[in-house]
Amino acid sequence: MITGYIAAFATLFAWTISTFVLAKLTRLQDAYTLNKAALFFSIFLLGPLVCILDGLAPWQLFTLPSSSNWLWLGISGILGKSAGDYCGFCAFRILGARRRSMISTLGPGFTWLAGLLILNESMNWLGIAAMLFTVVFLLLLINNSVEKMEVQKENFGTPLTGLLYGIAAAALTGLAFILSKKTFIETGNNISAFHATWIRIIAAFLALMIVDTLRNNHTNFIKPFLADQQKLLLLFAAVLFGAVLGLSFSLIAITKMNAAVAYTIFSLLPVSVIVVSVILFKKKISLLSWLYSLLAVAGVLVLVWREDLIKYF
Repeated sequence: MITGYIAAFATLFAWTISTFVLAKLTRLQDAYTLNKAALFFSIFLLGPLVCILDGLAPWQLFTLPSSSNWLWLGISGILGKSAGDYCGFCAFRILGARRRSMISTLGPGFTWLAGLLILNESMNWLGIAAMLFTVVFLLLLINNSVEKMEVQKENFGTPLTGLLYGIAAAALTGLAFILSKKTFIETGNNISAFHATWIRIIAAFLALMIVDTLRNNHTNFIKPFLADQQKLLLLFAAVLFGAVLGLSFSLIAITKMNAAVAYTIFSLLPVSVIVVSVILFKKKISLLSWLYSLLAVAGVLVLVWREDLIKYF
């Protein structure tokens, strides 16, 4: 149990660092090039880790998964990583770390909606109410005059554009999660979650390469990072803390402790981002923004614990 808690808070720590790194990096490099480079480096960082943890030879990364694994995880990767991460990077660029992390709390709601449509999963009325509660306070937060003025002052895009990109990222990520889950509920599935993530990443990267070929776009996506040490270090940190350490610790957490408790700790990401913004970056956040943020996170916590809380109603 202690191992699970340590892993869960390590996940929160890694994702917090990744959030600030990406917020910085997306304002130095366009989202499309950044997404492709992040996927490329993730393939080579995560691949050896999968081989070590699962005891696989390198060629088994390709041969062990079934055709069904490749199909559903490939589609999941294209939707979640190719398209979803692109939208997420665009939202980071416009909204910054704190506001972008708040919109990511919509992820569980979209995951449930996709599960309802694809896997016939259900949810009680309390969970639905919690999702609506979260959405309302997120909209109030983004539409807050102080927040809107800050976004407009930073001049990377309009608050509405950032919000739409953030919602699209959450929706695509939720759908991608359910498609990934589909391959794990199949009889005879024999690949690990790490291996599944690697398949999603390589499928996403290959999809972007095909798009570039169709567009006759052969721009060197690695050169901007090799030519700029700051960009290269930020990219390495984003991949390391997000795709490698964050993923690894999160999988350890949900296997070593109650999954609902683990997801509760993960959902504290917006709070940790706010605290770091105030303490390290000396950001001044209005009382109203604090209130809306905490209420939105409270909605996510109710969503996670809905099955236990419903007993009291």
